[in-house]
Amino acid sequence: MSEARSDFRPRPGSPAVPPRRAQAAARSGRARRASSAIDPPDAGMPSDEPTYPLDPPLVDVRIPVKEPHAAATAYSRNALMHRFPSAQVGDDLHMLFSEPGRELQSRLSPDVFVALGVPRRGTRADYDADLLGPPDFVLEVVSRSTWKHDLGRKLDCYQRLGVRECLLFDATGEDLAGMGKALWGFALTPKRREPLREEALPNGERGVRSEVLGLVAYVAERTPPAAPGEIWALTMRWRDPATGADIPDYDQARDDAQAARADAQAAQAEAQAARVWADAQARAERNRADAAQRETQTERARVETARRRIAELEEQLRRLRDRP
Repeated sequence: MSEARSDFRPRPGSPAVPPRRAQAAARSGRARRASSAIDPPDAGMPSDEPTYPLDPPLVDVRIPVKEPHAAATAYSRNALMHRFPSAQVGDDLHMLFSEPGRELQSRLSPDVFVALGVPRRGTRADYDADLLGPPDFVLEVVSRSTWKHDLGRKLDCYQRLGVRECLLFDATGEDLAGMGKALWGFALTPKRREPLREEALPNGERGVRSEVLGLVAYVAERTPPAAPGEIWALTMRWRDPATGADIPDYDQARDDAQAARADAQAAQAEAQAARVWADAQARAERNRADAAQRETQTERARVETARRRIAELEEQLRRLRDRP
């Protein structure tokens, strides 16, 4: 168990806010929070979210992601978007929030989050936790360069903001956090962190159940390094306990469907080419047969003409013989 910390520091060089602007920003923030509690924003209405400064006190610095990290976040985002079609599901979307005693907002970038009570809006540029409320669920895919930050300040921040669950996935398979497993998580309250319940699955894996989502996450594949210096690549999947089936990898299903369509089109083109070739061969064969038939008819005509000529000559010879 870890208590939430509030040791956030502004990035060096952040411009100071004049007192009048600070007071106005504070009043505006209180008004936004008060109005959002009464009249939550509608997904179909124009955006009324405020504009944020470019240099907030806390910036979650992003780094280039590796393939296992990108695969895990892409799969989870698509799977959860299909599972919760009316909820806001974010993928590396900036989450904005206020810190006590600060007028400027800070931001973090969860790898994947789900806000069940927030209507989905495809054009959302960021997620304002002050205005919309904290997400219900967060997934962080840890790596060599981010795991301390993910398990430290970010997890503390999620706990303080009111995120209900945080799932952590070590896609490297290196047990960076010393947990002895690649997948674990916490149910969060302002004062406590309770480990998410684990359960055995029929395929022999141990899954981690999210009570918020009603799903079980588990490690589906373990790909060993292909060369020295590379890392294991672990693949996670979400399983629906009600059906016992995994939520499909919609990207892979789309790619498979596109490949199947391409194969079908290629087979159709090949069959069409075969039909064209067969038709050409048949026409050539018919032409040869017609030419042979015409040649036969010509030969018969020549033979018949020769026979008639022979008969005429024989008749002439007979008359000459019969002449006195």
